[in-house]
Amino acid sequence: MKACYKKIIGVITAVLVLGLPGAARGTVQKTLTARSAIVIDADRGTVLYQKNPHRRLPAASTVKVLTALIAVERLDAAQMVSISNRAAGIAPSKAYLTHNAGYTAADLLKCLLMSSANDAGVALAEAIGGTEIQFSSLMNKRAKALGARNSFFLNATGLPEGKKEQYSTVYDLSLILKKSITYSQLVEIMKTKRAVVDGSDGKKIYLRNHNKFLKQKNKYGLIGKTGYTLKAKHCFLGMFTKGKRRLIVAIQGSRRPWDDLDLLMNRPY
Repeated sequence: MKACYKKIIGVITAVLVLGLPGAARGTVQKTLTARSAIVIDADRGTVLYQKNPHRRLPAASTVKVLTALIAVERLDAAQMVSISNRAAGIAPSKAYLTHNAGYTAADLLKCLLMSSANDAGVALAEAIGGTEIQFSSLMNKRAKALGARNSFFLNATGLPEGKKEQYSTVYDLSLILKKSITYSQLVEIMKTKRAVVDGSDGKKIYLRNHNKFLKQKNKYGLIGKTGYTLKAKHCFLGMFTKGKRRLIVAIQGSRRPWDDLDLLMNRPY
């Protein structure tokens, strides 16, 4: 009886340590931490995976993709943009652009999408709309024209606006990126790991892309825009490839964004 008891205990211990029969040893079951997520085929528009795709949530700096889209549609790449006092004084993250200095729209887009520079976002918004408030009206109109019906934007950066709420959904964000990737200029910026820009004052600004997947061997070539605020948690809007397919991915409200993205990219589609 005693020997039989020891044998049963041994079997239970093996199951707890090694896992159930058929399970790979040492693996941990992964679950998505993001509050919402989506993967769509960039060319066909087919939804391949979704979790709360129409849930309205703060989108943090992924908002800057819409800002960049409007900028590339309305400004010439070589156009010089002057940095206002308001733009220079905006809260980080920023590129620390020099007040009253001029920068090309192309360089401001690099600051915006690579280093998530809020000062670049405000400068572009003012150059296009006159004020950031007027620019936000353009953002809402452009988003609706793209089919993004569950979004509302208050500024060009995704920064919190006190008690006022701005929001989007992973589905809406995917529509915005779907249009954005038709502009090779924006795709190339999102692919770029490092860059140096300078303005009319001659000061060199060194940029580093916030997308951590660009630093490692990433077989899916993930590019995109990161975002984070305390309320929004981690967000990401981007594109990766599987074979010849281009897939758009968006997450909002993530606790572990890089793990979530890895999980989403490695799903069978």
